[in-house]
Amino acid sequence: NKYKAVLLDFDGVVGKTMDDNYDSWVYAFETIGITLKKNEYFLLEGLNSEGVAETILERNNSDVSLVNQMADIKQKYYLQNNSFEFYPGIIDFINSIEKGVKLGIVTGASAERLAKTVPVDFLAKFGSIVSGDKVQNPKPSPEPYILASRDLNVSPSSCLVVENAPLGIESAKKAGMDCVAVCSTLDKEFLLEADFVIDDASLLRVLFQSINDEFTGRKPVQNK
Repeated sequence: NKYKAVLLDFDGVVGKTMDDNYDSWVYAFETIGITLKKNEYFLLEGLNSEGVAETILERNNSDVSLVNQMADIKQKYYLQNNSFEFYPGIIDFINSIEKGVKLGIVTGASAERLAKTVPVDFLAKFGSIVSGDKVQNPKPSPEPYILASRDLNVSPSSCLVVENAPLGIESAKKAGMDCVAVCSTLDKEFLLEADFVIDDASLLRVLFQSINDEFTGRKPVQNK
């Protein structure tokens, strides 16, 4: 295999959670009279809750001391109103990865949100789970992905990242990792810094196989 580890972002890659996250942020910011547009939020995906709250407050010239309050309102609303499902093809892809390849999740989501909304047996598949509250510097800093590679004892150059947003792609590339972007929440035009861009998660299995085939000299891989 070309890669010794596959590191997946969570929201928008593994879990179909971005609309619920957006609705929760809309609810939180409406309490102080701020309107949040969907694409504005989707482009911030990868930041932890505090990072999202701080960015939106600053853009609206609001009091940044409200960061924790906004994050708390959002979290509570999400936990009460979310409906969790996986993206089609993602379980198939994860189950198809050979045993010698390690798995990690690198997300802006909190450990609490993952624990309360994602099946435990699914999370058990991952040797590293780097949540948004485990890092000092969230995406687009390389810190989250570097931390995952250290957890798994795999060099960054041997990791393949799966992302769906610009901040996550930037984080992966700064960490020295190859990155596949999935057009699940944003159009391709926002994801062109990735090494590969695919329409949806159902294509991951084929792409991963073709990258390995090219690496072993069997057949070419389609790049973006």
